Amino acid sequence: ICLCIDNRPFAAGIAIMLGYLCGDAIDGMVARKLGTQNEFGAEYDTIADHLAHCIAPGAIVYTVYRSADLGLSPRVTHWLAIALGSSIMVAASIRHARNIIHPVKFKGIWAGLPRSVLGFMALAYANSRLFTTGPGGLWVGVVLIPLLGVATLTYLPFPNHHMARKFQWYTRLAISCFLLSTIGVLVLYPDLVFDVFFFWMFGYSTGAWITLTTEERKNFRAAVRLALAKPAK
Repeated sequence: ICLCIDNRPFAAGIAIMLGYLCGDAIDGMVARKLGTQNEFGAEYDTIADHLAHCIAPGAIVYTVYRSADLGLSPRVTHWLAIALGSSIMVAASIRHARNIIHPVKFKGIWAGLPRSVLGFMALAYANSRLFTTGPGGLWVGVVLIPLLGVATLTYLPFPNHHMARKFQWYTRLAISCFLLSTIGVLVLYPDLVFDVFFFWMFGYSTGAWITLTTEERKNFRAAVRLALAKPAK
């Protein structure tokens, strides 16, 4: 967020990626190994993720679009930047409140596009070099980012890492390629890191469902119906 204030959205995106790779992806594992996990840690982690995966990406999107050359007046461009940045924050916050009122409890599956994917895809597209200079440019993001916000409010199933599952060889290959290509490009060709990152996030958001079995999808739909049928807390 401080980097956004300094008008450095690309560096801000790198900071979020490094924070996720070096901290968020392993904090739960470390807590379990050390036997230090508790309810406070779980709640703190949830709020920290909300800040890093939703609020900060919203700031990045705003920073990119407020000075974007979209052929609009500066005033309209500014308001568009506010709308796009806030759409991420609002959608993720509504999702969080919804999941408290109507929690869908199904181990190994998230209900709706994960907020981390929402934030990562939005900041990756805004900071990309190839996608934003191609057909449609930043205008594609004007449509894409709100659609991602809508997707995070659906009850579509998305597999998560909270349950060990037997992946097919092609799924394991895709995960390995994601890690190797993202880290490799970050080291060798950092200007293109967000193009690669967006490619893999888009692949997850559109194809992750194939890792779920027919039975898992059926049982998940039943869990959603059960959650929605219960009175709100």
